[in-house]
Amino acid sequence: MKVIFAGGGTGGHLYPAIAISEQLKKNNIDYYFMVSDRGIERNILRPLNCKFEEQKVSAYMNQSITGKIKAVFNMIKATGRALKVVQKGDKVILTGGFAAAPSAIAAILKGCDLYLHEQNSVMGLVNRIFARFSKKVFLSFENTKNAKGNCIVTGNPVREVFYNRQPKKDYSGNLLILGGSQGSRKINKLISSSIDEIISLGFNVTHQCGAKLYDETKHMYGAKLDEYKDKLILKAYIENAVEEMSRADIIISRSGAGAVFEIKALRCPAIYIPFAGASENHQYYNALEEKNKGCCIILEESSTDTASLKDALLEIKDNIAVFRANLEKSPVQKSSEIIFKELDII
Repeated sequence: MKVIFAGGGTGGHLYPAIAISEQLKKNNIDYYFMVSDRGIERNILRPLNCKFEEQKVSAYMNQSITGKIKAVFNMIKATGRALKVVQKGDKVILTGGFAAAPSAIAAILKGCDLYLHEQNSVMGLVNRIFARFSKKVFLSFENTKNAKGNCIVTGNPVREVFYNRQPKKDYSGNLLILGGSQGSRKINKLISSSIDEIISLGFNVTHQCGAKLYDETKHMYGAKLDEYKDKLILKAYIENAVEEMSRADIIISRSGAGAVFEIKALRCPAIYIPFAGASENHQYYNALEEKNKGCCIILEESSTDTASLKDALLEIKDNIAVFRANLEKSPVQKSSEIIFKELDII
């Protein structure tokens, strides 16, 4: 028996599976990843020495007729391969995205136990389709919209290293900007155009802008990178995210579920700028529960400017003890342990 993680396309679909796999590894249980061929999974899984296979799959919705035919052909081909990988007695865990579908179909056809985890506050299309066939459906958020199936609220699994860090107690004015695995052009523009005001508040800034957007962002900053060379670091990608995040007093980030739960595990106050194009505005709802607990501030992408960003930074800076106390009172579940027990493997 092995556990197969199926899904991908973004770090948000992959990292929860990695967190669960840590529990499997502790218990000497074999596991395998069936992921997309976008390359992000390859870059993450290879250094971890995880066994994985890439699948050529693509979205069906909102495609041209040619695009839809291609998507169907790729799905049939990927499902054929999944039928060879998935064996009777295996357990298959879906983590979202079109890369999850071939293994889901294979699991159903072979009578395997099928599970799925929904990271976001709005259940995605692929998860909605396969939830009815799943033995258990794990949710990050209690009030997940469009949730179906035998639902259990577990939270979003994050790697164990995030739980092992002690919350920061001192204040050193470290501000970390996270654009996500792909980077965020809008956040990059906002921070680069607001850098004078940010520095004037006494912050030391580390800005992760995304590999594909690095040159563009560097150009946006222009001479400011030299002017503030002792206060400003621009990075395409952060290799050791937990180390960098642990040093931060405030984090500015998109609010994908992975980011929200990682930041919550580290007990760091945050300013979330939800991606306005996220389906059914799920990034806003991902962060809303934390906002209601007084743990973060949400800024709408469409209306955020230098003035509103400065106000938000000042609000947290001037009340850092309150935000940290609220985070301490907010429960953090070890989601990967909960999900492992629910798999009924041992």
